[in-house]
Amino acid sequence: MGDKHINRREFMGRTGLGLLGTGIGLPLLKTGCTSGGPSSKLIYRTLGRTKLRIPVVSFGVMNTHSEALILKAVEMGISHLDTAHGYLNGNSELAIGKVLMENGLRDKVYLATKMYMARDREKQVFLPEGGSRGMPATVEGFNEQLNISLDRLQTDYVDILYLHNCLSPEMATYEPMMKALVGAKEAGKARFIGVSVHQNVLEIIRATVDLGVADVMEVSYNYLDERKEDIRAANEYAAEKGVGIIAMKVMGGNRLNRDENVQINHKAALKWVLSDENVSTTIPGMTTFEQLDLNMSVMSDLQLTEDEKRELKVASLLKGTLYCQNCRSCVTTCPQHVEIPDLMRAYMYAEGYGNTYQAESTIADLPSDRGLEVCRQCSDCISVCRNGIPVSHRLQALMDRGFSGAVLA
Repeated sequence: MGDKHINRREFMGRTGLGLLGTGIGLPLLKTGCTSGGPSSKLIYRTLGRTKLRIPVVSFGVMNTHSEALILKAVEMGISHLDTAHGYLNGNSELAIGKVLMENGLRDKVYLATKMYMARDREKQVFLPEGGSRGMPATVEGFNEQLNISLDRLQTDYVDILYLHNCLSPEMATYEPMMKALVGAKEAGKARFIGVSVHQNVLEIIRATVDLGVADVMEVSYNYLDERKEDIRAANEYAAEKGVGIIAMKVMGGNRLNRDENVQINHKAALKWVLSDENVSTTIPGMTTFEQLDLNMSVMSDLQLTEDEKRELKVASLLKGTLYCQNCRSCVTTCPQHVEIPDLMRAYMYAEGYGNTYQAESTIADLPSDRGLEVCRQCSDCISVCRNGIPVSHRLQALMDRGFSGAVLA
């Protein structure tokens, strides 16, 4: 079903596309982006073997479809917009496409989107026969979804095309999806290809790099992660092999907790991620012009102050933050083995980022016997988080907010 995990030699041998995995199998499509920008204060880094020069702060267009905000970001020098097929039920892609077309900006930005395919979350494999959410994990299903995204974005190609939210090394190296990515590159619908990763980051970085197909990886990486130093080493390994690293979830939840509304030091968190020189750019989400200004201000100086270092150190030691480590120890304490880490991520989307659509979408992706509806039938939650997250409180908050787990269109 979802067991077509392959290594680099097998994949290259079967496809005859060895050069594509190195990023030199096709001539680069032309674009108007250069190594400069409208502001001399912008700091640029090179995205691995793609050779794209991108400001260290980009725009993750997940939480907003404000055309005015997207346009202002590009005018201020942000030249990389990151979205996904499912963000805001497609409205993210629609807004980006409209802004770029109406303002003649397509050749001024690097555009990335992501394809989300049907999967079995418990077994952490793709489903070629399809599932409750996401198109069947086949080349045909992938291409159908990609064509819809290109239509929304009003473009013939994207600069970076990802296989979205791979949960395991098996998913990140699944042969039909690798063929679909390489096929999109061959067809000129994507300049560069890669995978995005929220969990099992270390294992997936190394498996993906070793396969040699991906040019870019989008990985969850922040100062709150217990394995941050190991991820830093994995980023270095990827960079040595020419794979560009783009960091997401850089705020670790935006707020440290709900009840006290303690805010994360936004600039310090960004600076911490960018202290890793193997991270080419970050894609923080923005919903206001104030957040845009704050993110842009980081690029004037990436050096962490002593006060910022102390603040991050204290914050990283706090228990019960919005950021779930995805260690899955809580699942073993639940009699029904509910997918609590995914529900905690949904909570983070809703409470930390204010993105209720992404929260509902995350809940809807869970099997019916492992999701929020099971929690509704439970009178006494006994699940425990070893990092102090109040699991039962947050599950109740999701239910109180009316999240249903219904499959979204």
